[in-house]
Amino acid sequence: MSFNKENMDERMKFIDIWSKYVLEHDDRVWSRQQNVIINSCLRSFSMKKEDYLKLKGDRK
Repeated sequence: MSFNKENMDERMKFIDIWSKYVLEHDDRVWSRQQNVIINSCLRSFSMKKEDYLKLKGDRK
């Protein structure tokens, strides 16, 4: 099986699991979990341009 096919199968499996979870749990429970994930992503990407360029290896 190719990498792309495996990747797509994993994604579809996750979607099935997550949709079942959302349907079976109270909105407040899963939305708090999503909030934690989204806020974490936003914090990790809130860096200055200079910091990003250093991380990337560019010094422009």
